[in-house]
Amino acid sequence: MAFGGENAESYYDEGLTASMKGELTQAISFFEQAIRMDSSMSAAYHQLGRCYFRMGKIKKSVAFFQQVAQAKPKLIPPQVDLGYAFLKLDEVNRARDCFDAVLQRKPMHARAQLGLAMCAYAESNWDAAVELALSAVAQSGANFAAFYLLGRSANLAGRLQVSVEYLQRAEALMSKAIETSPEQPEAYFLRGEVFFAQQNFAKAVENYAAAIEKAQRDQYYVSFGEHFSYIDILAKKGLALQRLGENAEAVAMGQEILKLAPEHTIGKMLAEL
Repeated sequence: MAFGGENAESYYDEGLTASMKGELTQAISFFEQAIRMDSSMSAAYHQLGRCYFRMGKIKKSVAFFQQVAQAKPKLIPPQVDLGYAFLKLDEVNRARDCFDAVLQRKPMHARAQLGLAMCAYAESNWDAAVELALSAVAQSGANFAAFYLLGRSANLAGRLQVSVEYLQRAEALMSKAIETSPEQPEAYFLRGEVFFAQQNFAKAVENYAAAIEKAQRDQYYVSFGEHFSYIDILAKKGLALQRLGENAEAVAMGQEILKLAPEHTIGKMLAEL
């Protein structure tokens, strides 16, 4: 029974609380109960899509996002989320169509602008990715996801000064977040990602290790627009160890991943080094 009573709104609120805690299986149960009580609750369908997206069940998330986008065509968030889900499926043209549709209605929408930048990045169009990410920064200000994408895109575009600046800005945001919430794993993982992009693999390993120490195995994390799980942190630590030539430790990390997810692609690769 939901804390607020036996009604759709209470179950929806319980689902939001569980989702924010990263307890996605529980969140899905609450959202499904909300829908059973009120099948017209589009917000619950939308949140189900977000839960499945964070769990890596992207095709399932697409079905929910499409359902909401069709039922509520004026709502922008489901359309943007649908674009990001298509990106995960490498359906770049369909993702771009979603973001373009949003920007036609709301030209200053930073998350849609960033989505277009990610489309350009996915197509190896580094210069376009830089310019579009710069536009997203202009709309949203200090934004880790945009800084991080800018740093990586600018490096590949040969714009090294821009790359250094924005990766440093991304790292500074995460360092500040760690100061604010030192017992939470999210900022450690994302700072590890920045160091990985800077090819500072020793620092990356250090931050991934801190994230692993603080993360829960059955929890899914979302922070600054980035989604990841405990296994994702293990995988990135293993890759950083591989880059450092620490193959024995990388193999051990791969083996640990396979205990939790036997079909994990990176886990298999690391275990076979």
